[in-house]
Amino acid sequence: MLLAIMGTVLPPLAVIPVHGVVMLGNNVMRVTQLYRLIDWRFVGAVIAGSAVGSFTAGPILVNLPEQALQFILAMGLLYLVWGPKPKASEAKPTPIRTAILGFGLSILSMAIGAAAVFFAALRKQKGLPKEQILADQSAIMCAQSIFKALAFGLFGFAFGPYIPLIIAMMMCGMLGSWLGVKLLKRMSYTWFDHLFKLVVSIMAGILLVRALGL
Repeated sequence: MLLAIMGTVLPPLAVIPVHGVVMLGNNVMRVTQLYRLIDWRFVGAVIAGSAVGSFTAGPILVNLPEQALQFILAMGLLYLVWGPKPKASEAKPTPIRTAILGFGLSILSMAIGAAAVFFAALRKQKGLPKEQILADQSAIMCAQSIFKALAFGLFGFAFGPYIPLIIAMMMCGMLGSWLGVKLLKRMSYTWFDHLFKLVVSIMAGILLVRALGL
């Protein structure tokens, strides 16, 4: 939802890198609350693959035209809320397979910024409790946010003009993340899922209109 809103008010090239830095603060807050549940062997392998994927996708994405970025972001958002969720493989999660997962997630994160949704869907198929899924996801997204910021910065994106906005959003986001973890066990998902899909679809539609020049 944050990606969709940012996509309507910020230049397309700024959406993914600024979103990544803002989400770093949110995920750090979640990690501090859930660090005891993190599967560090799994998380470490995913992070290793993520480092390679981030610096592979960075130089391509920073040079895409504005309308192409709007189109990619819009279609990615629509797929995230309406597309089929990935199914977990029954194969044993070896370090190599886990690193490949991280590589793919980081490229997805660099392109549309919302790889956490795919990660959560994959881990949910394993029957893990939602608290552990969030713990692993938060640790991985912390690393991916750092890689993303470094990659975009090295390949030409200027964060300077957005620093005041990033600081304000991080402060608000960290407060929201703290409250969200507190409410996690009490939250009813059904009503939120319908509202979330509606809002994100509207925002994606606005981006598509802009991308197609309608």
